[in-house]
Amino acid sequence: MPTLLRQPLLWFLCISGALFIADARTANQPDAIVVTPAVRQRIVLLWETQMGAPPTASELESLIAGWIEEEALYREAIRLGLEREDSIIRRRLVQKLNFIAESDPVAEPEEATLEAFYLSNIGDYTLPERLTFRQLTFREETSALAAFSALASGASADTLGESTMLNRAYSYRSALDLNSTFGMGFAARIDTAALNTWQGPLKSSFGFHLLFLSSVEPQQATPFFAAKDKVLRDYSQANKKFARQRYVENLLDNTEIRIE
Repeated sequence: MPTLLRQPLLWFLCISGALFIADARTANQPDAIVVTPAVRQRIVLLWETQMGAPPTASELESLIAGWIEEEALYREAIRLGLEREDSIIRRRLVQKLNFIAESDPVAEPEEATLEAFYLSNIGDYTLPERLTFRQLTFREETSALAAFSALASGASADTLGESTMLNRAYSYRSALDLNSTFGMGFAARIDTAALNTWQGPLKSSFGFHLLFLSSVEPQQATPFFAAKDKVLRDYSQANKKFARQRYVENLLDNTEIRIE
């Protein structure tokens, strides 16, 4: 054997080179399924979340084998284009991309920026007009009219009205609350200028009502310092929406679109 081939250093270099080439070829294979430390960590974390304890060595081996099989099937499904005709998968992928588009870090806004956002969206931080009243319910309008006459003659409201699931008194209710409780359009039928007197009958989805309005709280803007936490949340949400819109517009600007 030639002297050169007897040199240990030469053999070491040859073997190392061969292993490097083999590793490089394996790593560059597009179809290679590689169980990286990050994949292993996700598998372990998912198991701990579900089972409350880390997997044993045999359990981990089984979990990894299951992940490899799942990954192989997933890649084959993608290769066959099965995801393109599945609306659920399509929607899920769009949701994930929306999350990515909205996840760009945003610097903490300055106080002046938040105040400007608050003022430009003041309606979101304004309490609506709120009513406090008593009410009597009747199935028939004639019964309501008779009760109205009795009240005008000095009868006590406690002796009038029919049994119903509705309360006899409500406090600080907005138009939205009233329409939700009594049916759409009910709030508009109330004469908010007629305080401390009975009015009606007012029609609702339950029948007819006599209503005694005791107070009307006007619209009131929540001060900035009291609404600051909500303003910050709304500002962050608005920025996410803007980032998503910008991401989509950039995609569309670089995409040829044809409608056939």
